[in-house]
Formats: sequence, structure tokens, C-alpha cells
Amino acid sequence: MITKLYKKYIYKARLRNAFVVADIVLTFKKGNTTVKRYPAIAATHEKDDYLEYVFYLPQGLNPKNMLEKEYIFNQTFGQSYDLTGDGLKYSLKIFTKQDESIKIYNDTEIKACLKGGLPIIAGYDHFNKLVSYNMVTDPHLLIAGETGSGKSVMLRVILTTLLIHKRRMIDFYLADMKRTEFHLFRNCEGVQQVITDKKKLKKAVLAIHKELETRGDLLDEHGLEHIDEYNKIKGIDKKKYILLCIDEVALLRKETATMDKIEDISTQGRALGIFLILSMQRPDAKILDGQLKSNLTVRYAFRHADLINSNITLGSGNNVDASKINKAEKGKFYMRHEVIKQLQAPYLSLEHAKELLEPIKHVPIEDPHENEFDVEVTDLTLPGSEDDE
Repeated sequence: MITKLYKKYIYKARLRNAFVVADIVLTFKKGNTTVKRYPAIAATHEKDDYLEYVFYLPQGLNPKNMLEKEYIFNQTFGQSYDLTGDGLKYSLKIFTKQDESIKIYNDTEIKACLKGGLPIIAGYDHFNKLVSYNMVTDPHLLIAGETGSGKSVMLRVILTTLLIHKRRMIDFYLADMKRTEFHLFRNCEGVQQVITDKKKLKKAVLAIHKELETRGDLLDEHGLEHIDEYNKIKGIDKKKYILLCIDEVALLRKETATMDKIEDISTQGRALGIFLILSMQRPDAKILDGQLKSNLTVRYAFRHADLINSNITLGSGNNVDASKINKAEKGKFYMRHEVIKQLQAPYLSLEHAKELLEPIKHVPIEDPHENEFDVEVTDLTLPGSEDDE
């Protein structure tokens, strides 16, 4: 009993010290006395895989004050952690064991994780729970990571999942600037183009941008704010979501006209149902400059070369460094969404992906313009829509 009480005392003392060091405190005057109130630690719970703290912020302390200093938990405990709360009561879980096993892609489990809107798979958290999010409400995704870190597999997971389960509500435009990743998606139902050169990508981007303007005019005409509202009107041709995915977007650094249109899509696409997934091995500050970076509301950071690159992807002033991910930890990454959390991506082999996609393949129709670059933009019309299953 004494040992147990002593351990709890030590646990609490460490967290109290963290609050003091980071100056997470409510300070006020009471007469001539300066009073300091630190968060109150209500309980500690020792589990097999983690140690949980339950604490309360003093009334009047802005929760942002704590969240801006969240780095102190990592510095104090030296472990992965999970912080949740409602502005007053918080739970801080310090994980003492890490599950290093690879998470093999399980389509049944993946399907159960898919919610409404445009669900994007992320990965498994510390509780072995599969995390996803809705791109309709959190538009545009950046995936960055060194060769061999798991970035390409993550793209394969996201696109394969959407093609299997959501293809009737999405038109896919897939640009593979390295000519190595997207060949398995050719001739899949829902895939409008797999693009491997900059000239064809420019034409596709211009066509999508034209559709962006058309949809904007439709919303103005009907006094609506989102394409989902337009699709509820009886008797109209519904508009599918459009997903433009560009692998190794850094190769477009000098394609200013193309990048300008992509930035327009990032700014206006949310309301119009047009979304971006951009990936690169090393985050490029010139590519991710200004408005485009701000509009990529969700970011996955696999292993990076250094802290500078990590900060380009995740933003500076946080408490994580994607360059600290070990080379042996393939598929591990940081997801910046509402908060930054570490996840483990599902592993989907190329062979497994081909098996999953085979039922939705169709026989290709010969394209007389396949090797021509003089196709007018108007030839790249965007198809109509039909309801999802």
C-alpha cells in the first residue's frame, strides 16, 4: 500500500513540475498577495500500456495557454502521449508500451471506419483504433515523407479505399510525376485520367479549374453555399466530387501557371466539391508558400530529413519532429488535423491492392489522342454524376 501511494505521489509530482516549468498557471491578485493556481490533478490510473492523469484547469485559465505549451508533456515524460479534454477537465495518457507490429490492410475493418462525406483513411492510434476524417469538412491533404517511410503506401491505401467504396461519387484525376505509383489505378471505374507528364497535367488542371468556375456560377444562380445543397435539388444533373491527386508535386516548381490554378482550387474547392491530395518526398517551402499551404488543412508527416523539413509540413512551434521517426518504423507518421497525433498507417502491398481493384477494372478504349499534346482543354470534359451506392 505504501509503495502504491508513493508511486502516485511521484507521478503527480512529475506532472505538477511540468505545469510549473511551462508556467501553466492562473495568476491573480488577492489583496496585496499574488496567488498562483496550477491545474488540479484529480487522479492517476496505471494501466498495462499507459499511465493516465486526470486534471482540471482552474476556472479563468484560457485552455489555449496550456495547448500552446503542450510540448512540456513530451519533454517531461519522454513518451508518446494523448491529450483530450473539454476546456476544463483533461485526460493525459502517457504510453509506456508501443505496438511496433505492422498493421495489414483489412478491407472489412477499413469499411467500418468510413463515415459520410468523403472519408479519408489515416491510421491506427495508440489504442489500435483506426482513424479517418471527412475531407468535405477538412479539405485538401498534404502527405510528405522520405523514400521508404511509407508515404507511397499511404497514397495507395487512400486511393484504393475510395475507389472500392466511394467511386460512384468521385471523379479521380491522378497525376504521377515520377511514373511509378499510379499505374495500378489505370482503367479503374471512376478514374478519369492517370497523368504522367506536365503538359497533360496542365490541361487537366485547366479543365478542373473551368469546372470550378462553372460550379461557382451554379451556386450563385441558386443562392447556395455548397455543392451538396445543389445536389439535393430535384431534376438536376448531380455533380460528383472531384479528387485531384498529384504525387511528387515538387516537380511542378517551375510550372507557375499550373500551380496558380492548383492554389485557386485549394482556396475555392471546399464549397464546390473539388479536393486536392498533394504528396512530396521533401516538403518544398517554395511550393508550399502562402495560401496553398494554409489551405492544406490536414497533413501527414512521415519520416523527414530534419527538423526544418518537419516544420515546413507540420508548422513550427509544435512539440513534434518527424525526423525523429526511426527508419525501422515504416508507416509511422504524424497527422496534423485538429491536433497533432502519431499514427501507424495500414500496410497495403501492391499485389493486394491489385487484387482488390481487379473487380472494378474495365477494358480500356483506345484513345486516338493518347500520345498527342495538342488536345484542346474543351476536350477534357468532366463527366456528370450518379448517386453513391
